[in-house]
Amino acid sequence: MTFGLRLITTILITLLLAVSHQRNLISSRWPKPPVRLPVLALLIWVGTALPFLEKIISKQASLTTIGQLALLYATLSLGGWLLLEIPGALGWWHPPAKILRQLSGLILAAILTLIILQQAGVNLAGLITTSALLTGVVAFAAQEPLKDIFGGLSLQLDQPFKEGDWIQIGEDCGQVIMLTLMNTYLRTGMDGCTLIIPNDTVAQATIRRVHLGTPYGNCFEVGLDYGFPPSQALSLLLDVVNRHASVLNKPAPKAWVASFEDSYICYGIQVWHRDISDVKRLSIRGELMEQIWYALERIGQSIPFRVRLGSPKPQTLAADDPMCADAQRKVKWLTSNALFTDLSQAQLDALAPSTRCVRFAKGETIIRQGESGDCLYQVITGTVEVSQTNSQGQAITFSKLGQHEIFGEMALCTKQPRNSTVRALEESVLLEVERRDLQPLIDQDQGLVEKLARLVHLRQMEIGTLNQQQSHSSRLHSQRRLIRSMHKLYKVIRGGSNVSKN
Repeated sequence: MTFGLRLITTILITLLLAVSHQRNLISSRWPKPPVRLPVLALLIWVGTALPFLEKIISKQASLTTIGQLALLYATLSLGGWLLLEIPGALGWWHPPAKILRQLSGLILAAILTLIILQQAGVNLAGLITTSALLTGVVAFAAQEPLKDIFGGLSLQLDQPFKEGDWIQIGEDCGQVIMLTLMNTYLRTGMDGCTLIIPNDTVAQATIRRVHLGTPYGNCFEVGLDYGFPPSQALSLLLDVVNRHASVLNKPAPKAWVASFEDSYICYGIQVWHRDISDVKRLSIRGELMEQIWYALERIGQSIPFRVRLGSPKPQTLAADDPMCADAQRKVKWLTSNALFTDLSQAQLDALAPSTRCVRFAKGETIIRQGESGDCLYQVITGTVEVSQTNSQGQAITFSKLGQHEIFGEMALCTKQPRNSTVRALEESVLLEVERRDLQPLIDQDQGLVEKLARLVHLRQMEIGTLNQQQSHSSRLHSQRRLIRSMHKLYKVIRGGSNVSKN
């Protein structure tokens, strides 16, 4: 082939490989094509056809041999990509390990090189003798690299892990990004650094492995007060972890009494999640510990101080903190509640002391779709997100609620399960009104049931829970059904006094 044709062929192949490599014109499922070795070999192949080299090198056979070797190496590199890597990436067959492909390529290249040299008249006997001596010297001087090579071969044959797995070797851990003849490459999750570990070290070490997508167990401990009964503490801990969005239901979370310390009871907690990075593991652990603190605060418990710290300084809240709101401030909040607009001032004054402020951490689930409930919430500070899970199991967010907005009001009217999940988007303080808080008011004024039912029914129409296009008679029927439900719930007898309660 003339110099011009070789040059044109090389330019076309180089452009095709470069554009495919950089612009991703090839399918994203395909591995990136090799560029450097084929291009370098093709350039050498083109160079052997330059006219002035024939004057420098007297033997035309030498130029031909160099060109053939260069073309051979380019063909082997591109052929391995086309015949081995692409079919494997497309799932047509299970390709051999990367190290085995590289080693097989080297052996095949060596054999074909000897054949080409023999055809060119090169004295192979002297070359092999010299190479054998040189190989012995190199092998003696490079014992450690050879250990790494054989360690890499054993890892590929046994395959204790694969690219994408999370592994821990001694104190080093990370995600496997590459395994070569000499080294194993890990990417750490904490700082994004790449750890390069010799294969001989990996082959002789004890390896902890987690496959990508496999549930990962996350264990930690928390100390709670001796005055908090262990059975109640375990129930609270499991309730908190089960509400976290990243914690899996299967395998189920576990909690147990780990030990009795000087100033607290130590509880062990195990949860499972799919993200195996160090940052995510520590992040989930931190979020759960934060949400445990808020859950303890809501029931008047706290995480105790260690005895050796001396007497702890009592916690003080700012005067304007909603958590220390008095009855007067609660009355003001209740006045802005759309459901209590028909209450008299005396009724508001009676209701306010029974309500309480509760605080939730960012990301914490306040109510969950499908669970039972007996209270409504009014947002005092913060923002919450309302979502529903459809029949396909997908969570769909349809609203965000801010200050003075309410949710969960149907729990005051019926015993039906919650129809949505509400999660705090930031630290939020809510005013909680329970069903039992309304009972004394209804005992004194049974007409309050119909007022509340009418307001709840109107609110359901406003937020789209009920069909606004239904007829007037249908809306009246829905309202009467709601009133009957509330009469039964609050034990009210129409036309008479309510049933006495013990």
